[in-house]
Amino acid sequence: MKVLFRLVCFIALLTSSLEADKCVEREEEVILVSSAHEIDARSCPLILSEHKGPIIWYKNDSKTPVSTERDSRIHQHKDKLWFVPAEVEDSGYYYCAVSNSTYCLKTKIAAEFVQHEPNLCYNSQAVFTQRLLIPGDGQLVCPYLDFFRDENNELPQIQWYKDCKPLLLDNINFVGITNKLIITNVTTAHNGHYTCHASYAHLGKQYHVTRAIKLITLVKSRNKRPEIVSPANETIEVVLGSWLQLICNVTGQLSNFVYWRWNGSGIKEYEPMMMEEFTYVQNPLNKRKSAVIARLNITAVESKFFLHPFICLAKNTEGRSTAYIQLIHPVLPEVLEKQCGYKLFISGRDDYVGESMYAVEKALWRLLMKP
Repeated sequence: MKVLFRLVCFIALLTSSLEADKCVEREEEVILVSSAHEIDARSCPLILSEHKGPIIWYKNDSKTPVSTERDSRIHQHKDKLWFVPAEVEDSGYYYCAVSNSTYCLKTKIAAEFVQHEPNLCYNSQAVFTQRLLIPGDGQLVCPYLDFFRDENNELPQIQWYKDCKPLLLDNINFVGITNKLIITNVTTAHNGHYTCHASYAHLGKQYHVTRAIKLITLVKSRNKRPEIVSPANETIEVVLGSWLQLICNVTGQLSNFVYWRWNGSGIKEYEPMMMEEFTYVQNPLNKRKSAVIARLNITAVESKFFLHPFICLAKNTEGRSTAYIQLIHPVLPEVLEKQCGYKLFISGRDDYVGESMYAVEKALWRLLMKP
C-alpha cells in the first residue's frame, strides 16, 4: 500500500508540473565514460539559479520516468541517477528535468559504460588525464567519488595501482590521503596509468568503484622575472613646464604586468596631468622574449616632479623588477665652471664682438700654427 501511494504521488507530480510544450531542452556536452559492472551515479548538470524545483530523471525516450525504488538496478535516489551496477547496454541518453508551475528545464545527458580491455584493469575510453610538474611534489585525485560518501560524509577507503599492479604506499615516495595520491619528487619515471579502487555498499551489498588516471609529467618552465631594458636607474634633465615622455621597455612574457608609479602611488591618481599608454610587441620566434612598453606622458613638468623618482614596476609569477628615472633641473654653465675649475666656451658669451664663429676659429688656428 505504501508503494502504491508513493507511485500515485509521483505521477501526480509529473502531470501537474511537467508539460512538454513548456520545457526548455538542452544537451550536456560532456560525455562521462565509466566502467561497466560497477556501481555508478550521475547528477543533473544544473547551475545554482536553475534549481527551481524537484529533479525528475527519464529514460532515453525522455517520457518514461526512472524508477524511484532503490532495489531497482537503475533508479533515482534523491536527485541522483543510480546504476547498481551499470551494464554496457545501459549506455545511451538520459534526461533530467527540473520544473515548477512556471518553469521547466530538461537536460539531455549521455552515459557510456565500457568493459575493461583485455589484460588490463581499465578501458582507455574511461581514462582521466592528469599532469604533474617536474621537479617537485604533486598529487593525483581519484575523480567522481563524492557520490559514494557514507552516512558520516566520509569517502571510501582507496587502494592505488600503477599499470594494474598494486602500488606500495610507503609514506615516503607515495602517500595516500582520502581520495588523493601524493607523489614526492616527481620524475618522468612516474608516467603511466594509475587506478584507484574502492567499494560502496548498497542495500547491504558491496559494489566495486574504479577510476583510471593517465599521468603525464611536464618539465616546469623556467620563467624568469621580467627584465627591464630601460630605464637603467638614471637621471634626466628637464625644464619646468615642458612636455615629457618616459618609456619603460620590459622584455619577458606578454602576461607581465607593467606600470609606472610616482610618490608611492599609481599614475591614475594624477590624471590628466600624467597618462599611461601600453604597447605589446610579440616575438613570433620566442614568446618569452616579447616586449611590453609602458609610456608615461607628462603634459607639463611641475616642480614637485623633481622631488621623487618615477618608478617603472614590472612583475609576473616569478617575481618583480623595478627601475627609476629621477628628473633634475638643467645645470647652468657657470655652476659647472665653478665646480670643475675650467672655462667653457659658450656661444654668445665667449666669441669676439663683431666676429663670426668661423673667424674666431680661423684666428685660433693661426696662433697655434705659429713657429
